Amino acid sequence: MTAPTERTLNYGLRFANVFELNSSGTPKASAATYYEGLQFYGSTAFELTVPEARKLTGLGEDGITTVVYLPPNEGVSGVLNVEAADPALAAVLDGTKVASLGEITLLGLGTNQQGFEPQVGLMFQQAARGLATGKTYWHSFWIPSAQVVRKSGGMNAEKAITNYQVAPNRTSKHLWGTSFSVSVEGFTASQVVETWSNYPIRLASFLAEVATVEFAFPTTTPAVQTTGIKVFVDGVAVTTGITLAVDKVTFTSAPGAGKRVDILREIAG
Repeated sequence: MTAPTERTLNYGLRFANVFELNSSGTPKASAATYYEGLQFYGSTAFELTVPEARKLTGLGEDGITTVVYLPPNEGVSGVLNVEAADPALAAVLDGTKVASLGEITLLGLGTNQQGFEPQVGLMFQQAARGLATGKTYWHSFWIPSAQVVRKSGGMNAEKAITNYQVAPNRTSKHLWGTSFSVSVEGFTASQVVETWSNYPIRLASFLAEVATVEFAFPTTTPAVQTTGIKVFVDGVAVTTGITLAVDKVTFTSAPGAGKRVDILREIAG
C-alpha cells in the first residue's frame, strides 16, 4: 500500500501519547522489551496555535513598494484537554513523583519544579476522510521535543478537565533520532511534524542487549502489514539484515548492547 496523497477532511482526536526522553532526546527505552510511551486516556481535544507571520511593508512614491513575510516572533504552541485524572502520567510531565500516605495517593501542584519540567515527545492522531474516495485515513502531529505544563481543573458542578500546555522545541531530528534534511523533508529544523497514514501509527522503542535479535510488538497491537514497518538503529534506517513480521522484527545479527532500536508500524484502526 502506498502513502496517502488524497485530500482529506480531518476530524476529532482519537489518540494522544507522550514519550519520556533519554539524554539523546529519543524515547526512553530501558530494555529489549518495547516502550511505547504513556497514553493520555480521556483526551478530548488538542488545539494547535500557529502564530501569524511577521509582515513588513515597504513604502515609497506614495505607495507600497514591497511586502515581505518573515517568521513569527513566537513559536507554535498547543493545549491538550484531558478528562481522565492520571497521577502517574501527571508526575512524569511535572518532573515529580507520586507519593503514598497510608492508602492515600499524593501529587503536588504548583511545586518548585515548575519551570523545570522534563522534555518529552508527543504524538497526536485523528481520523481523516478522503474527499474523493471517502476512504478513512489518519492524520497525526508528531512533536519530537516539548515542555508540557499541567493545569489541573477545579471543582464545580461540571466534570473536571485537565489542561496540558504544550510548548514544542525547534529540533533538528525526528522523535527516533533521524536528522531532518533538505533532500528528504525539505527542511533541517521543525517544531511539529504533520503526517498522513493509511492506519494509526505506533512507535515501539527498545534498548538492545548483547545477544538480542528479536524485537516484539505488544500482542494487542500487531502491525497491519509488514510493508509499513520502518526500523531504525541509533537513528539510522535499517533495510537489510532484518526479517519483518506483523508481530516482531528479527535481526540476522544482534544490533549490539546499548543500541537504540526504534520501530514504526501501522496498526488496525
